Amino acid sequence: MIRLLVLFFCSLVTLQAQVANFDVRGNWVGELKVGANIEMIFKVTGINDLSCSLDVPLQGAKDIPALVQETVQSVKFHVKAINGQFDGKKIDSITLEGNWKQNGGIYPMKFVKKEGKIESPNRPQTPKGPFPYISEEITVKSSVGNLAGTLTKPMAKGSFPAIVLITGSGSQDRDESIFNHKPFFVLADALTRAGFAVLRMDDRGVGSSEGDPSKATTKDLSEDIYAGVRALHMQTGIDTARIGLIGHSEGGMIAQILAATYPQDIAFICSMAGLGISGFEVLVWQTRKVTSKTLPMAEVEKSVLRQKTLLTMIKESTDSIKLRSQLTDSLGLWAVQQQKMFVVNSPEFRAQLNQLQSPWLKYFISYDPEKYLRDVKCPVFAINGSEDMQVESERNLKSIESLLQKHGNVNFRVQEYKGMNHLFQRCTTCDIEEYAKIETTIEQEVIDDIIGWLKEVTAKNSQRKR
Repeated sequence: MIRLLVLFFCSLVTLQAQVANFDVRGNWVGELKVGANIEMIFKVTGINDLSCSLDVPLQGAKDIPALVQETVQSVKFHVKAINGQFDGKKIDSITLEGNWKQNGGIYPMKFVKKEGKIESPNRPQTPKGPFPYISEEITVKSSVGNLAGTLTKPMAKGSFPAIVLITGSGSQDRDESIFNHKPFFVLADALTRAGFAVLRMDDRGVGSSEGDPSKATTKDLSEDIYAGVRALHMQTGIDTARIGLIGHSEGGMIAQILAATYPQDIAFICSMAGLGISGFEVLVWQTRKVTSKTLPMAEVEKSVLRQKTLLTMIKESTDSIKLRSQLTDSLGLWAVQQQKMFVVNSPEFRAQLNQLQSPWLKYFISYDPEKYLRDVKCPVFAINGSEDMQVESERNLKSIESLLQKHGNVNFRVQEYKGMNHLFQRCTTCDIEEYAKIETTIEQEVIDDIIGWLKEVTAKNSQRKR
């Protein structure tokens, strides 16, 4: 009991020193380690009424509204827009240590107070105006409400072939911003300069787009893109017989779905790191690929087995209540084996269960590319980087090629880019963390090849019209 009293007294002395020197106002910089190291900057200003916002430079996010709460011992940052919160303890006048909590995950973090301007990473390919083409904001009417987009088109008179860009998985903005890269802005700029009209849109629930993405499957999201295709028919300067799609990652799936479902409206598709095998196989491969970088092979196989078990439960389930019970039991067993804390009714665990039972995941792991590729008869350009850590390049490209041939489509091109990652950057380690460290957004070689292929297929379509 005496020891406890001594500890309590020491904590009071420390507390008094912190109060005397601590000022929450300023820039608090921390690094979230979730595969990639993501810098987060909380900016606190004001005198009596404090204002707070969050910047995530590597994701191109700036001035996200946040709340700050301070006690004599702690500081809490809450960001409603991304369902995230940092609970930190004051270590000294410039240091906070605690946990970042988001979507069921808990990650240890430290924030350090820094003065002066925080520099953004160099992104030389991000386009800068003035632009030699027309750029206008448009609203696309969809089944979930209005979707916000940017349409760029050449200034010259006439009707131009048009392209709708389709983002990958997760809620993304129209530029597909990631780690301060803006791949779709870069691509749209290059394509428009080359003579194409380009539509890129914020995903549902992102930016100025309406709709709730939480219950949406890939098939549902494909209808948002089709709404964009139909919206192009209402625009001037668009050759409606030459409208095509470029989809990245999950966007490649959506391109397959739409080309098969609406063949009369889709003249061509380009799949950038898209799927040629099932979503189930992709996720299992991802698990093996990522864990093998840090774990012994025996632990890798355990992780893969656990992944397969959970995904099989989800894929085969027809009863959501029963599935929730099965998932709880399986995760609990894993937690015991790993000697991890397991709290069934915690908000974090419920969030994890909700993710596992999302309509999107069930659709994704059940997705069979052949169901759609057998009906894709338009020209196809399928590309990937050999060092992709998210979608296995060789296997997916070979499967796309094989399925197109099997079902009679000979108008395709398949190409693998050696030494490039999922974003089509030349890479060294090629893991997700490195995306942020590479200044190039998309290798010019890839952009040039896409433009060359597009000019070839749209010229043929134009000749057929005549």
